[in-house]
Amino acid sequence: MDFNGFFNSGGTGTVLVVGGANENIPAFTELVCSNEKMFFSGQFTNLSRQLIHITIQGFGTAAQFHKHDLRAYESFTIWNVPIQSISVHVAPNQTAGFHGMGTLWTATDSDEYAICAAKSGMFEALPNSPQFNTDSYTRVTTAVITPATDLVVSLLNEDYALYKLTISADAAQQADFFWTDSVNGNVAFITRIDLAGAGTYSVDFDPSMLRNPTNQNGKLRFSLNTAAQTAIDVIGHQVKAGQ
Repeated sequence: MDFNGFFNSGGTGTVLVVGGANENIPAFTELVCSNEKMFFSGQFTNLSRQLIHITIQGFGTAAQFHKHDLRAYESFTIWNVPIQSISVHVAPNQTAGFHGMGTLWTATDSDEYAICAAKSGMFEALPNSPQFNTDSYTRVTTAVITPATDLVVSLLNEDYALYKLTISADAAQQADFFWTDSVNGNVAFITRIDLAGAGTYSVDFDPSMLRNPTNQNGKLRFSLNTAAQTAIDVIGHQVKAGQ
């Protein structure tokens, strides 16, 4: 075996990839191995809070053999695979940090090639709970007693993840927040916030965010029991099925 050196994406290990107009067209492509006898062992990591995709290209009949989604902060580990190049796909008008590193070895005869090939593999690594972008912002203002009302509605195959909730009122207010399914059933209570007078109260959730137990196509709802001028702000992310 001949050692060919280290691989670092962009020459430094981390690159900022800016999405173009079409997510199906790679926004960044890089040569990894220079011939089909060279094996790559290393890892590629999504350093953003958004979903990106990578396309791994091989040699010969395997010129393009795997397109893989990388969730927020997910890593993809590869052992002993002859990769010609890797491409990164990012959503339009978004920028994602992408990290790649590894080692390169070349098999000098058929026996060495067979040994390396027998120990090849690809593995996903997501050691922490999924973390999502905080790109969904909703504000509701009212000055009337409000029965159960929609705050955020998830579409089919989407599941809202709640990151931060803030309520501000000009006078005493009591607010209830709860999850439901798409037809307002299966109520799951989140919290009640009591303001004795004018003020603001915020609730922050874990970086993995609070999820609707009814899963996709559900709602985040609220109710208010006084007519005080009130503003409610929620920050989160609509998680697509499979994200």
